[in-house]
Amino acid sequence: MAKGNANVQAQQDFLREAMQTLGLTRTAFATRISVPEKTLNKWLAPCDTGDYRNMPGVVWAYVREILMWDANKP
Repeated sequence: MAKGNANVQAQQDFLREAMQTLGLTRTAFATRISVPEKTLNKWLAPCDTGDYRNMPGVVWAYVREILMWDANKP
């Protein structure tokens, strides 16, 4: 796998793990991070498809914040 593809896979894995950790479906997760489900699907798409889009850095940070908050809730 090319280095660029490794980064793409990390994006997809990150999102899937976040959804699993939070116990949310794609629809619920998209709502939680305030993006259309279609956008989330593009971030989760295989990198070799025309649907794939890179996820902005601000979204990485936002999802990490949500995960940290969730891990620290009583």
